Amino acid sequence: MKIYKILGSAALLLGLMTSCANHDLFADRMEIGQILPTVDWEQNSTVVKAGAYASFKGKYYTSSDRDIDRSEVWALVKREQSAAATSKLTTSLSYTKTVAITDTVRSMQKIAEYKHSDAVWDGYEFVLTDSFPTSRTLSPVKWETPEDWDQEKFDSYYPSSFQSEFMNYIVNALTKDSLYYNDLRNVYINYAFTAEQFEEMNAKHGVSFPIETESGKKSDVWYTNDKIDHYYYTTVTEAGTLVYHEIPTEDAAPEGVNVYPVYESSPWLFSRYSDDTGGRITTVRREYMPYWKDLISQIPFTSWIYDSANKNYAVSFSRTYYLRPEYRVYDTEGKMGVTTDNKEITLN
Repeated sequence: MKIYKILGSAALLLGLMTSCANHDLFADRMEIGQILPTVDWEQNSTVVKAGAYASFKGKYYTSSDRDIDRSEVWALVKREQSAAATSKLTTSLSYTKTVAITDTVRSMQKIAEYKHSDAVWDGYEFVLTDSFPTSRTLSPVKWETPEDWDQEKFDSYYPSSFQSEFMNYIVNALTKDSLYYNDLRNVYINYAFTAEQFEEMNAKHGVSFPIETESGKKSDVWYTNDKIDHYYYTTVTEAGTLVYHEIPTEDAAPEGVNVYPVYESSPWLFSRYSDDTGGRITTVRREYMPYWKDLISQIPFTSWIYDSANKNYAVSFSRTYYLRPEYRVYDTEGKMGVTTDNKEITLN
């Protein structure tokens, strides 16, 4: 070990200023010319149960013309939190929203003090074998896939905007276009919408879609088949937009265009033959997508995340606290030496 002795000469001061322009660790702790206690310690564990004591062996000494007054342990408390939720009403759209936050919940403060008389001189330095307390309030928290929903826990653990952001993403993804066509159809069939909800949507959007509440019947009314109902052809605008023109018969098409069949389907669907794929493609008609967006927006958050196969809710939350301690030794003039080889402690 070394005694950190900083001489107050002008030459040394100039050297310190030029070689450590950004930050002088010693300047934060002392004045030029101070002789400080030299301090080291050994931490016995980096994992401690919250509320238990963390043991250590402190080692320190100072110059022969100085006396030690006391030693202390100081600590900062860091918190790490992570939260997640996964949609279980969708399959192709495999969506999990996660958040992770790391912050300091308690700034550096003293948590224990020790008399110098408790230390033992071993012929080279003073040795103090002791411990410092941790708080039971800093116990870790876990909440994973609960079988029963607890709204108070969710509100306590998750950010206030988490639920709305999760639902907005799901609803917008399902109704932006027909990328997740099968998921949208499955949500309609499998979720227990009420007849009143369908009536409300019909009135709001000026349509007369079926008011069915049984899954089997809903599956029948959201349908397509191979029977040709009418035809279509396409054109491209000057801006490069592809436009679909639906016509009752093939003869109604202009000369020189390719005509393809449109198949029988639910009124909100566009089921057509695609020359690109060589088969049938079915999408939700754009003008009817607001209906479906408003309808599925009424599904509560807990229904989106309920895992019917495992009978639980697909959420997970964890909170862990960490101590960042340091050992300080003061002489009778109030000069302080502090450890630099400090190990973070996880509270479990």
